[in-house]
Amino acid sequence: MRSPFFSLLLLFVFLQCAPAQFLSGPPKAVPSLLADTTAIAAGKPFTIGIRFELADRWHLYWQAPGDSGAAPQVEWELPPGFTAGPIQWPLPHSLKSEGDIFTNVYEGEVLLPVVIQSPAQIPQAPLVFKAKLKWYVCSETCLPGSADVSLSVPSGTPAPANVEIFALWKNRLPQSSRAPFDLEWSQTKDGLLVKIQGAPAGEKVEIFPIPPVGASSEHPETISRTFRIPTTNPGKPEGWKALVVLESGAGERRGWQLDAAFSKNGPALRSNVLPNAKTLKEGPAEPSPSVPLPPPSTPRATDGLAGILWAAFLGGLLLNLMPCVLPVIALKIFGFTQQAGESPRRVFRLGLAFVAGVFTFFLGLAVAVIGLKAAGSGLNWGFQFQNPFILTGIIAAVFVFGLNLLGVFEITLGGEASAKLSALSSKQGYGGAFLHGAFTTLLGTSCTAPYLGVTLGYAVSQPAPTVILIFLTIAAGMSLPYLLLTSNPTLLRFLPKPGAWMERLKQAMGFLILGVAVWLLSVLGQSRGTDALSGACAFLLMLGVGCWLLGTLRSRLLSLLLAVGLGIGGYFVFLKEPLERPFSALRSASGSETEGWEPFTPGRVEAELAKGHAVFVDFTAEWCLNCKVNERVTLSRPEVQAAFKQHAVVMLKADWTNGDPAITAELNRFKRNGVPFYLLYAPGAPDPKVFPELLTPALILEALAALPQK
Repeated sequence: MRSPFFSLLLLFVFLQCAPAQFLSGPPKAVPSLLADTTAIAAGKPFTIGIRFELADRWHLYWQAPGDSGAAPQVEWELPPGFTAGPIQWPLPHSLKSEGDIFTNVYEGEVLLPVVIQSPAQIPQAPLVFKAKLKWYVCSETCLPGSADVSLSVPSGTPAPANVEIFALWKNRLPQSSRAPFDLEWSQTKDGLLVKIQGAPAGEKVEIFPIPPVGASSEHPETISRTFRIPTTNPGKPEGWKALVVLESGAGERRGWQLDAAFSKNGPALRSNVLPNAKTLKEGPAEPSPSVPLPPPSTPRATDGLAGILWAAFLGGLLLNLMPCVLPVIALKIFGFTQQAGESPRRVFRLGLAFVAGVFTFFLGLAVAVIGLKAAGSGLNWGFQFQNPFILTGIIAAVFVFGLNLLGVFEITLGGEASAKLSALSSKQGYGGAFLHGAFTTLLGTSCTAPYLGVTLGYAVSQPAPTVILIFLTIAAGMSLPYLLLTSNPTLLRFLPKPGAWMERLKQAMGFLILGVAVWLLSVLGQSRGTDALSGACAFLLMLGVGCWLLGTLRSRLLSLLLAVGLGIGGYFVFLKEPLERPFSALRSASGSETEGWEPFTPGRVEAELAKGHAVFVDFTAEWCLNCKVNERVTLSRPEVQAAFKQHAVVMLKADWTNGDPAITAELNRFKRNGVPFYLLYAPGAPDPKVFPELLTPALILEALAALPQK
């Protein structure tokens, strides 16, 4: 267990096997395809409209989303010989969200026309036009969506179809006529200036910048009819475009999309040309794609980052107090006691090795988050405990660690090698300290400390540099106590002096670590059933025999081969099939019916509120020790249960043990990325009451007493 190679191997396997959960939610956007013709003629273009019907108070993004968001994307699968033009984007509306975030959106319904060119000869096969769509739909939170939609249009003599809806959205496209104004462009050190000259008096003027590929901008700042567009990476100025919208007093909106024009010598130039202007049938020029940014429900990385980093630091510091971390912390303090009589420099270097393990683990998590985001997936805190294969590996590592502390086996160098390599013994110590750091962090992720859930929910939606910075700040908070203890030798003097008691303490900690393995086995049993639990016990028995042989046989090579062989054989014989078997998530053996708890679904909450019932939702998981502490100390108390019944509160349990996508979406809606999490919905209240992650009976009773009397 002291090998740095083992720690790096464990971390590599952990990151490579991490499952991704794509955030899902209710269907707030329903896509479909419409054609403007009843039939297709050879060589004649026609238009297919990508239609989105949006739920009330939800919105979809324009081609340049603004401060955050992402535009819909389409991938066509067309019959042979047909080609598709770019999406034509109707005029958007500007929407201001909390945190001074402006986005360019569509609400209610939108039709995105795409011109399709037919070949000179129409194929005989059925003409089916398929589109793979991806989008973000947002309200107070954002949900990613995807769908495969299709449309069948016969060949023959064309006749107009869906006339009204295509006419409506054609009138909302940027106009191809000359604009009744001029744009004067200039570049500053921190952005662009666009001055509108000659626009009709009495009309409201809006500007929607369209950055070139690789550039991004914040929302324009208006000074009279001059717009300042802040940007940190403007790219080539001539690559910019702008949509200018004039709105009359009667609410009529007209728009023109114009290219930017700059003088190479510096003075501003004017532009009044729609880029490659064409009609709806021909389609406008393809716009430059925008760079997707975080959704509007999440602050930009530059807004309040210092506060987020402070919360991340506190969360990392408080991780040291979590019950799943305390056994390993006791082992580390034990190690500091052993080192108290050694050179202060060596003790400090061992502390740095431990801190390096913590930082390496968190850096690996940050890299995993960035990689999974790039693949279009989501990530949640504690995901390693939701994957049975990763969980089994953690159980095996904890079990072997416990046996090592009990003295079943030791990893040491043989006689001659020990004599020759005695000078390298310190490196083994550094490797063990590094492993302790990574191992402590691995166990700590099953508990979400105060602040950490919100911080991680924010982190996973940010650009890569911000993700890395936040995760490293959490690592700094978790590492601080160890760094202080090892950097100041005077603090080590307050620890007990070495003696025979240390071996007994080491063995006692071994039993405590085995207790952690038992807890993890219960998590596996709850998620995969009794067959997986019994198989895991048999696998650990074989692994234990292998460790015993490793500690008794004289031949190191033979004992190592036998130990590895027994471990691998035990896995394939007893555990592989139960872990791979399809299953339905099992409910907790505590008996939800007897305690009044029922399974959570978002629809159930809405249904109970419609009946006038208050609803309490417990977001929990079998691998979350904080959740279990809250359940035993607070939620199961007789006075709390009696208060729930007195106020006729419907109690729902959102069991996240296996990473339920609906529960993941609900946590994301409240900007949370882990459990525990608790909500109390009151009939008629606009928002639920959010409880802190550490509950007390007084908190629950006070909230229940404030519910409206029936």
